Amino acid sequence: MRDTDLILNKYIESKVLDFKNRVNAYSARKSYSKSFLNSAKELTKSDLVERFNLVKNNLSPNEAIKLMRNLVTSSAWISFSSARYIHSLTNFKSFDNKFDFDKVNYRFFNDLKARRPIDLPDDEIFKIIYNEVEYAKYHPNYISNLEGPKTDITIVLIPGVFNELFSTPSFERACQHLKSNYNIKYYTPQVNGFDNCLKNAKSLREQISKYVSDHPNEKLWLIAFSKGGLDSLHYLADYSEEQDAIVGLSTIASPILGSNSFNKKFIKTLNLIHNFSDSKLYQLIDGKKDILAKEMQKSLSSTFRRPWMRNNHDKLNQNLFYTSIGFSSKWYESHLWMILMKMFIRSKKDNDGVVDTESSLFPYYFERGIKLGILDGHHLIGRRSSFYCQEALIEAHIHYLKYKGLLF
Repeated sequence: MRDTDLILNKYIESKVLDFKNRVNAYSARKSYSKSFLNSAKELTKSDLVERFNLVKNNLSPNEAIKLMRNLVTSSAWISFSSARYIHSLTNFKSFDNKFDFDKVNYRFFNDLKARRPIDLPDDEIFKIIYNEVEYAKYHPNYISNLEGPKTDITIVLIPGVFNELFSTPSFERACQHLKSNYNIKYYTPQVNGFDNCLKNAKSLREQISKYVSDHPNEKLWLIAFSKGGLDSLHYLADYSEEQDAIVGLSTIASPILGSNSFNKKFIKTLNLIHNFSDSKLYQLIDGKKDILAKEMQKSLSSTFRRPWMRNNHDKLNQNLFYTSIGFSSKWYESHLWMILMKMFIRSKKDNDGVVDTESSLFPYYFERGIKLGILDGHHLIGRRSSFYCQEALIEAHIHYLKYKGLLF
């Protein structure tokens, strides 16, 4: 009888605990979705006010088109965020991201904060930090083992290909979060994702030099997404004598060793057009604007990138730190655009929809390069409308780099 009572009590206790966890998860999901919706409203409002003022002060077809683009993308973002919030109110399932409190290594976080040596690879250290920060973002009632990120470094956010199609650079939402909540500055130079790396490197040199001249007391940390990482590597290799204000570079989903997508049949077929570059029809189509993006394709191609990295890694500024991180996702886990991309450009290797994961990390021969591993995610998680917790990704970088003594 006692055994039966004991079993029954344990069963009831497990059910109560399970129900409690579901309620907590439901509350956390609802809170995060509401916060995401409020953020969408606030950023959209400020973005549209700024765009309206630009149109009012400089009435031109170009500014009008940008305003229409912002109206469309902002409406889609708010609609998407509202749908997420409504779904969170009716969905009583738990989060996909499981977190086992019994497995939290408190000694790890004590050593991390005290900057004591941790006997784990760099990618494992980073993933533990990232999981902790991400869970705290999704669950506001959770008391994190890490304090808010702090640094006096100014982030230089460098966008990638197709950034011109979106309202804001990838991961700017995360930087705005850091600025609003922790007073961490950021600056975004303008680069053309369709230009080759040499041209963008020169543009970065001019813009960063001017910023340093205007802000002589600031130190800069480059965070570069996708092709922005390649532009940054060219800049750091070609103009190393002018980089005293820069402390390091962190690449996110950058095809450091090239994207084999640009060697696939679909792209090769498109590239056949470039064989007729001397024809009037080609010049009519492409003109001076390089609509067919042959220079961009060359910059991204693995046949160009692999030898460039091997031949130029010694030219990179030796006083800087370098980190790289990549993503991996199945076709059904990706953004709609990434699903379409994977349909046209197939790869047997793990990839994020655009970049093969093995190409997104620094190669073994670049000993200064720190590989932070591969996380779950597709190539467009940095968009401001992405539900992915990009804030956690950047904050985790700060915690890791401060532990390593690379940021102050």
